[in-house]
Amino acid sequence: MGRGIGGNRLRSFWLFLALFGFWLLLSGRFESPFLLGSGLVASAVTVLICQRLDLIGPQFQPLNSFLRFLLYLPWLLLQIVRASLDVIILAWSPRPNISPRLVEVRTHLTHPLAQTLLANSITLTPGTVTVDIDDQSLLVHALGEKSARGVLDGSMEKRIGPMIPQRWDDNDESEEEVSR
Repeated sequence: MGRGIGGNRLRSFWLFLALFGFWLLLSGRFESPFLLGSGLVASAVTVLICQRLDLIGPQFQPLNSFLRFLLYLPWLLLQIVRASLDVIILAWSPRPNISPRLVEVRTHLTHPLAQTLLANSITLTPGTVTVDIDDQSLLVHALGEKSARGVLDGSMEKRIGPMIPQRWDDNDESEEEVSR
C-alpha cells in the first residue's frame, strides 16, 4: 500500500507544480504577493479535491503521454484557427449555408481520459460541440457539412490514440491492495 501512496504523492506534487506553473503563466505577474498566494492556494485546493475524489493515479494521469500531449497542442490550435476561419466565412457569407446536424462519430478509444480529450478537442473546435459520449461513439452537433466532415475524418482520434494507452483496468489498484 505504501508504494501506491508514494506514487500518488509524487503525482500530486507534479500536479501541483503543473497547476501553479499554469497559474503563473496565465497571470504573468510575479511581483504581486496576493496573486502568488492565490495561485498557491488554488493549486493546493485543486490537488486536495483531486485526491479526495480519487482522481490521482496512472489511469487519470499517464505521465508517459505528457510529451505527446505537448506535441498535440500546436496541432489542435491550428485546427481551432482553421475551424474559426471556416465559421467566420460561413457566418459572414451573403448566403450562409448553415445546415446544423447531429453526427455520430465512432471511436476505438477505450480509455476514459482519451475519450474525454477527444470530446473536449471536438468541442473546442468552432462549429462543433460534443453532445453525448457512449462507449464506442460520440454524438456531435456540427454547424455545417464541412464541420461534420472534419469530425468524421478521424484525424483527432488518430493523434489521441497513441498519446494515451488504451489498455487500462480501474480494478488494478484495488487488486494490488487485496493481495497484500
